[in-house]
Amino acid sequence: MSDIASPASSTSALTVRDLTVSFPIERHRRLIAVDDVGFDLAHGESLGIVGESGCGKTTVARCVVGLQRPDSGSVTIDGVDVDATRSSSERRAVQLIFQDPYSSLNPRMTIGAMLTQLLSFHDLARGPKAEERCRELLALVGLPADALTRYPGAFSGGQRQRIAIARALAVEPRVIVADEPVSALDVSIQATILELFADLRDRLGISLVMISHNLAAVRHVCDRVAVMYLGKLVEVGSTEQVFADPRHPYTRSLLNAVPQVRRDPPKNRIRLAGEPPSPLSRPTGCSFHPRCPRAEARCAIDEPALLALPDDASRESACFFRDERMDATLGARVPEEMP
Repeated sequence: MSDIASPASSTSALTVRDLTVSFPIERHRRLIAVDDVGFDLAHGESLGIVGESGCGKTTVARCVVGLQRPDSGSVTIDGVDVDATRSSSERRAVQLIFQDPYSSLNPRMTIGAMLTQLLSFHDLARGPKAEERCRELLALVGLPADALTRYPGAFSGGQRQRIAIARALAVEPRVIVADEPVSALDVSIQATILELFADLRDRLGISLVMISHNLAAVRHVCDRVAVMYLGKLVEVGSTEQVFADPRHPYTRSLLNAVPQVRRDPPKNRIRLAGEPPSPLSRPTGCSFHPRCPRAEARCAIDEPALLALPDDASRESACFFRDERMDATLGARVPEEMP
C-alpha cells in the first residue's frame, strides 16, 4: 500500500497506516473486516469513506476513535501514535457522532446536565462558565438556549443530531468522525445537517471523517473520498475528480447505482451482479473481479495494489486498468448536488 499524503497539508491531523481488524468466528478461524487500510487527513480537511454495507467502514471509524483495537496498524493524531487505551486528552482529540442520535443520548438527562457533566469531567468549565459554554455550543449548532432544560425526547431527529454534534464539540476535538450522520433523518432534514457540518469545518477548522453510503452527501461535504470494498480501499482521491473520472470499476458502479428519473435508461450502464462475496471466502486475486465488467484472466490470479495513477500522483486506485479513463462502456453518472 502506498503512503501518499493528503494534498491539503504535509502535516496530518490524523494518519491511519496498515490498519487490519479481524474477529474470531470459530476455533482457528477469523473474519477479516478491515485489511491493510491507510489514509491521511489534513487539518481542516474532510474525507468521505464510502462503500456497500459490510465493507468495513464503521470498523475503521471505531478504530480511529479508540472503540476497537486493531490486529495491526497504527492511528496517529497530530504526529502522536495512539491505541485503544488512550488518555483523556487523546480521547478528546477524536470524537464520534453516531448514526442514531436518540440512542446515543441519555433520555433521563436534560441537555444542560449532559453538557455540563461533560465539561466538568474534562476540567473545561464549571459553574457559570459551564452554563455560558453550553449556550455557546447550542448557538453553534443552531439551537435556542432554552433547549438546555429539556430532555432528548422533546426534540426531533434533526434537533437531536444537532445536540449530538454540540456534545462532540464540547470537548474541543481536532477530528470528528461521523458514522452515517444523516441516514436516520428525514430527507428534508439531511441537507441542513450536512450544511452544519460544512459550516463547522470552515468556522472551527475541525477535520472530518464522514462514513456514508450516500454519495450525494459525501460530495456535498467532503474534500476527498475513499472507496472501500470487502475491507480494502480500492480508490482514493479528491471528491470532484473521483466522481467525474472514477478509475476503479467498483467506484463507477456505485455512481451508476444512483437513482435517476429518466424516461429512457442510459445505455451501457454498469449493474452490479449479486451481493459482495463473504469475507470468509474471499475471491482470489482482485476481490471485485467476480462482479467486474472489466475483469480479465489475471484479475482472478493477482491482486492489484493501491497505487497512484500514472497521470495524477494525488490519486490512487487498486485496479490493473487504473490508467483508463471513462468510456462509453464504463461511463458513470455523477450524483446531483444536495439541495
